[in-house]
Formats: sequence, C-alpha cells, structure tokens
Amino acid sequence: MLGGFIVAAGAVAIPVAPASAGTLGEAAITRESSGKCSETDRRIVRQAFDAWRKGTGSVTDVFAPDIVWRIEGRSLISKVYRGKQQFMNEVMLPFVARFDKSPYPFRPSINAVLCEGDTVIVYWDGRGIANDGRPYENSYAWFMKMRNGKVVYGTAFYDSIAFNDLWTRVRPSR
Repeated sequence: MLGGFIVAAGAVAIPVAPASAGTLGEAAITRESSGKCSETDRRIVRQAFDAWRKGTGSVTDVFAPDIVWRIEGRSLISKVYRGKQQFMNEVMLPFVARFDKSPYPFRPSINAVLCEGDTVIVYWDGRGIANDGRPYENSYAWFMKMRNGKVVYGTAFYDSIAFNDLWTRVRPSR
C-alpha cells in the first residue's frame, strides 16, 4: 500500500479508504493491466459528462445497475453506495434538486479525462446557482472502473467543506 493506494507489480493503483474507514472490501481489488487506455471507455465517459453539461442526460446513464460507488472523505454523504438506485436516491436526486429552480443549474466542466486499462479518471469542476440564489463551486476527481461500457465501481473525491455547506444550507425542492 502506498499513500492510500493499493499497488502491485504490473497492476493499476486503486484508491482505498484509510483503515479507520472500515474494511477495504471491493477497493482491495488489483488486476493485471497492459497499461493501455480503452479509448472506447474514455469516449463513453466523456459523452456522458457532455450530455450532463448540456442538460440532455446524466453521467449516471453509464452507471451499471449494480455499481459500487464510494465517496471518500468526511462529507455528510461519504460512504459506500451499493447499486445505482441507492446512489440516485441518496445522492444524485437530492443534489440536483438543490439546483432545479435555478436559471443556472449545476453543470460539470471537464479538466482532464485520463485512463489506464479499464479505469477512467475524470478531473472536473462543477458550478451552479443553488435554489437559494447562492453559487456552488467544487472540484472533483472520479475514478471509474469500466466493464462492457458501464461504470461498475467508482470512487469520488471532492471538497467536503463546500459540499457540506450546500447540503445543509439548501433544501431539495422535490
């Protein structure tokens, strides 16, 4: 283990939670990798972010039904979500509902899309005006393991202080 990542010779580094966060579970997976990026996976993820930015779709459109999604850190929603529906119900829908009455809803802007083997990493910024009229800005890094064109495992990092402020300040409109 090196700096919060599991590393094995010839394997992809997979971020893991500190020991105090509980068992490693799915995060302890390592796999052999050719090191080659899947341009198809990179394109699929970029298109999903583009649809989200345009308001014509959601990044979760490429999440597998049985996805395991881990939100790192100490934000109010940091934990492991098992299944797309749990993630949608507890994170995405309440999050989006904090912006849906605004003329400037939350939208992502990609800084970089990187990949190695079956893992796509997106470094992105999100901005919007919340329902209370105040701006929300945050930077995110999402690590997504792909299988058959779908995200099957993900880990998210972001500024939890900015997120917690939004989450406690603005009630979802739905």
